[in-house]
Amino acid sequence: MPPADCRPGPVPANPCCPTPSPGLGSFKKYRSIFLFICVPLMLVQGFSSLGHRTPTKVDCRDYEFMRRRTKRFPWRCGRESLFHNPRVNFLPGECEPPPLECD
Repeated sequence: MPPADCRPGPVPANPCCPTPSPGLGSFKKYRSIFLFICVPLMLVQGFSSLGHRTPTKVDCRDYEFMRRRTKRFPWRCGRESLFHNPRVNFLPGECEPPPLECD
């Protein structure tokens, strides 16, 4: 058995790598942020959305670069996109063509 002074001792702390704080009270900070910032913001946003009306369709012009369909969609009738809203969105052919520019 080697003498006591030959055995390796405990590893000293590295001054370049500070030890992280235990974080015992960090949940209080995040709980306060949630309760005093996030919850009021969610309530304000919820109440403000109650006052909005559903938009109606407005007149549109059917330009050649809009609503291009090269093949049918695999759902419903094949003309509507996956997130189609019939109260707001137009289908191809529902809009009037743009006016001709004849100078």
